[in-house]
Amino acid sequence: QSNNTTRDTSGSPLLTNDSKSSTGRDLSINHDEHDRSTDEYGLNSIDNDGEQYDATLEMVGQYTSNQHSSGDNTSTSRAVSSLDSRKTESSLSEKGLSSLDRFKLVISLWPYTIPLFTVYLAEYMLQAGVWSAIGFPVTNPGARAQFYQYSNWTYQAGVFVSRSSGNIFIASLRVIWLMPFLQALNLFLFWSISMHHYWYNYSLLILCFFSGLLGGGVYVQGYSRINTDLPISLREFAISSASVADGLGILLADIFSLFIQSCIYEKNGVEGAVVSCPL
Repeated sequence: QSNNTTRDTSGSPLLTNDSKSSTGRDLSINHDEHDRSTDEYGLNSIDNDGEQYDATLEMVGQYTSNQHSSGDNTSTSRAVSSLDSRKTESSLSEKGLSSLDRFKLVISLWPYTIPLFTVYLAEYMLQAGVWSAIGFPVTNPGARAQFYQYSNWTYQAGVFVSRSSGNIFIASLRVIWLMPFLQALNLFLFWSISMHHYWYNYSLLILCFFSGLLGGGVYVQGYSRINTDLPISLREFAISSASVADGLGILLADIFSLFIQSCIYEKNGVEGAVVSCPL
């Protein structure tokens, strides 16, 4: 009987040519599946990233030697800095931060936290202290309530517009620091108006809208700058820490507002203040 099966000397059947090719295909499929499963867990990519990093670093070194004579090292420095930052970022995420490192990081966030604290302190003193003591006429409780409602709706419209700006551009730190200063001026202007009535009508809602623009602008741009300026491994902790600043500003503003409202009430002959004016 003729077939493709061969036997060894003991009479046991050996693999046929067809079974050999089938076994080879199975081994090839298993090998491909192993590669895919390895890639799924990122094992191959780690080796590739390491090789790519070394190759990139070598290429940067060659570029440095070629450009050193011409003095054009700007782009080289940026490339090396980018590679070093990747290594540092990986190291931070692996090792974590000690308590002292976390404390130092929180202190180093002052360029972002001071504007957040200041703008929230000023705008919530406006809302709770000054706007609640304005009305046309101020002696009418219904008029005061109506202006308070309109001013806060207008303020929220400004917040909506300014917070949407985070999807369009990211402001510089200089602009972020300018906005709390303008908000403090806005607070002083409203306080002066509420005391002396030299601009006393519903056109004040324009300033309420402007107040919302400033408050929402510092909020979205401040956190956007943190997200842009800090490494990925530190962003979540930094944003969480910075959020304490605006919360503290709101807390202090609510306390100060009691006394601001009391002084405005006393000046305008309005009763109902919770505390006595200290001035």
